[in-house]
Amino acid sequence: MENKINIRPTTGVYATYKNLRYEPWTAIAEFVDNSTQSFFDHQEELTSMANFGKLVVEITYEQMPDGNDTLTIKDNAYGMEIEDFERAIKIDKPPLNKKGRNEFGMGLKTAACWFGNFWSIVSTQLGSDIKYSASVNVEKISETHEDYIDYDMEKSDLGEHFTMLTISNLNKKITGGKTIGKVKSLLASIYREDLRRGDISIIYNGTELFFEEVEIYKEKLHDGTFKEWKTDIDIMVEHENQFLPVRGFVAIRQKGSVSDAGLSLLRRKRVIVGGVDQNYRPKEIFGNSNDFPYQRIFGELHMDEWKVTQAKDNFDWHNGGLEEKFIETLIPLIEDLIKKSAKIRVRQKAISTDFISKAVEELADAGIIENPKITFIEEGLKEEFIEQGSLIVDDNEDTSVIIEGPKTSEVSLERNGVHYNFLVNFKDYSTQWVLIKKENSSYRITLNMKHPFFKPLIDDSKFIEVMTKFVFSMAIAEIESTVMSPDSRIDPADIRIKMNTLLEESLKLKENELNE
Repeated sequence: MENKINIRPTTGVYATYKNLRYEPWTAIAEFVDNSTQSFFDHQEELTSMANFGKLVVEITYEQMPDGNDTLTIKDNAYGMEIEDFERAIKIDKPPLNKKGRNEFGMGLKTAACWFGNFWSIVSTQLGSDIKYSASVNVEKISETHEDYIDYDMEKSDLGEHFTMLTISNLNKKITGGKTIGKVKSLLASIYREDLRRGDISIIYNGTELFFEEVEIYKEKLHDGTFKEWKTDIDIMVEHENQFLPVRGFVAIRQKGSVSDAGLSLLRRKRVIVGGVDQNYRPKEIFGNSNDFPYQRIFGELHMDEWKVTQAKDNFDWHNGGLEEKFIETLIPLIEDLIKKSAKIRVRQKAISTDFISKAVEELADAGIIENPKITFIEEGLKEEFIEQGSLIVDDNEDTSVIIEGPKTSEVSLERNGVHYNFLVNFKDYSTQWVLIKKENSSYRITLNMKHPFFKPLIDDSKFIEVMTKFVFSMAIAEIESTVMSPDSRIDPADIRIKMNTLLEESLKLKENELNE
């Protein structure tokens, strides 16, 4: 017997769904919403089974040699009987539970038609002995305007329970490492609450997704204790005689990030707005992209009673000033976080062995010196030079680059047939930025990278590299000018001219590298 599902009166509209405003991750999220809601609605029955560990949603994207890629989403949720199976395919059949993630009853068909022109679905419900399957040829039904879609039934094991959706003849493809990485990252972000609990697993092409948690900035106080810069949020926003709840937290990131900072806005324990480069950052709170709050403030706010768009990629709050009221209500609660984030600076690090080696190497490549040899002298280092990670400080504290590694090195080299030995040492002086002193057969160079003259240049590790190279050149220029002076009286112009010559020789190497 042939079985049919009446899809009247909207057969032609299926083909228009490919023009909806989706992104690959938001479209896939429609399928995951169905899977997770099926799990939530029947969690007790599923978890009571001895062989059910947790909900597993497998997303498989297969690239085909002929270009006919396929996207498959399979879950081990409760599955569907005929009534739910019809709702999954029919447009005007919303789910019975309108308080869940699939409240509109549109997601599966709209997202499937957006992805591809042909899709099929197979499902069987736990405890049912029937497995249902149907296929939708979007282009065909849009041309023929048929009122029915055929479906098949076959025997199923009573303990079997799953739903599998396969989409082919794709309109939108997921290819390229950047796109694939973004899809995985944003799906992990959207379902962070599910992944945190551990009772739901989402797998993309064999890789289980996980959400990377953000470390909150902790400030060390004078008494040795630490303050965590985090504010809990539990407010009501009044709008058109309604009180809309917002709960969650806002905090300061330990490590600033232009792409990852910002607020994630959740509804029914899934992200509506948020993820890499997708977080909510109104200018009234975060300022411009080069402002520190923009890079450091983050948080998660649950807005379960707020209306969302059909694609569930934003809140429906652009009429009646609702978004403005939300921002106005939130700002007073987090003003201290905004002000603090604007004052925090990150002390960069520079490895002494790296920048000294680079400076000497570049001088050798430019032909200024020959046969260089570096010996690094290990010394007892202060604790601040051996701690791990970036050091965060307030802007009224020392923000200069942390120099890690040996603070003293011996450099031997030749120039124009003359052999030189340098003992290079980094120390903090209050008045002089560099000292060059002859000691027997060697020259001691003492460099003060924290001299006030170089503030704020000394906050940048790249400046350390440039300055080291500059000091080596200056030392050579001063020594050569002294040796070449017949009466040991040096004309200041001699050093300046020699210095210019050395710098020009060094720059020629850079120009040649750029022209190659």
